[in-house]
Amino acid sequence: MITTVTLNPMLDKTVAVDSLRRGAVSRASGVSMVVGGKGVNVSRQLRRLGEETVATGFVGGEIGSILERLLDGEGIPHRFVRIAGMTREGVTYLEPEGTMTSVFEPSHPVAPAEVGRLLEECSTLAGKSDWIVCSGSSPGPAADDVYRSIIADCRSRGIPVVLDSYGNALARGVESVPDFLKPNREEFEQTFGTRLSGESDMIAAARRLVARGVRYALITDGPRPFAAACPDGAWIVTPPGVESVNPTGSGDSMIGGILYGLRQSWPFADCLRFGAAAGAANARVREVAQSSSDDIESLLGGVTVKRV
Repeated sequence: MITTVTLNPMLDKTVAVDSLRRGAVSRASGVSMVVGGKGVNVSRQLRRLGEETVATGFVGGEIGSILERLLDGEGIPHRFVRIAGMTREGVTYLEPEGTMTSVFEPSHPVAPAEVGRLLEECSTLAGKSDWIVCSGSSPGPAADDVYRSIIADCRSRGIPVVLDSYGNALARGVESVPDFLKPNREEFEQTFGTRLSGESDMIAAARRLVARGVRYALITDGPRPFAAACPDGAWIVTPPGVESVNPTGSGDSMIGGILYGLRQSWPFADCLRFGAAAGAANARVREVAQSSSDDIESLLGGVTVKRV
């Protein structure tokens, strides 16, 4: 089983409008809702690939109840910790030609006692898991150390952890040395204070992370080639070219694809190929983290994995 942790989930609404004009009334032609959050997206993609997964994190208020009902409807098991604050909402206004305008509410507050309950839940789930995935941002200072604590606990028990975050949660999480680290280029630069001017810098940075104890290090750069390293080598991976419809969740789908490959005991280069194809498959459709094996495999031929 793979457990995903999302500290800052969101009710993600998409409102279809003919046009969005500032200062005017717009009539919606349709509304859809889905649970947003990086860890949830990883669980969603893993579930689509047939992997056993459970999602946890914080939810609160009636919006939190809606999130749980939506996950039930998708068949995604969950063990979220209830908090006193209200889970946030985000609204994306979608115009016919594909233009999207998004407004996200501020994060919900989290109390130290609620953080303690989540850490207990994660420790319990870790004992049943092959991997733990810590994804997304922290809702506030009280939760900034959660990922660091989870990683430290899991490392002491031999349970591998993925860290894909930013800001304080990333900066503090790397102190416990996750097994799998996936910052993007900007996040790496902000966290480590090192500018990456090209692919050679990205490869060197990924290798430095491996030298610090990270088993699998990726530094991504949107749809552009990304760097990857492990103790056995380093690679530049070029994703397939696709027409992007909605890139939201592509990094999460990539993680899901790589973990799927690792669970099958594939060589890491093959996991990277599958993960890059999964990210691209996600970007070319409106739905998030819903790509099937056939969708992903149809793009494998367009991925270049170059050992460096």
